[in-house]
Amino acid sequence: MKGYLAWLSGALLLVSGWMLMRAYADARKYFPLQFADEHSARYFMQYALFDRTIPLKIRRRLAVSTALSMVAFAGFAALACLSNNSIIAVLLVLICGYAAANIVWQWRSARR
Repeated sequence: MKGYLAWLSGALLLVSGWMLMRAYADARKYFPLQFADEHSARYFMQYALFDRTIPLKIRRRLAVSTALSMVAFAGFAALACLSNNSIIAVLLVLICGYAAANIVWQWRSARR
């Protein structure tokens, strides 16, 4: 059970990273000029999910990547909990909670 959960979570995290880099490469041409350099572009990528200047296809890929990474972190948290490592499990659940709160905050900001 633990091995299966570890492999599944790891695979989900790898697919999530691949989708994120693919979305990043496609979305770069739609970024504003002040985010042209590499570091600023990575900062802007946090807000690309609800930016309407970026095509829906790219934003959808970014949303799926975020969801897969949250599921992967939740799987790693479950694995840590099954291994009686509650501190790591709590930290991983906090990462998932931070990601969810960040998405809600961005969504509310985009609606204004």
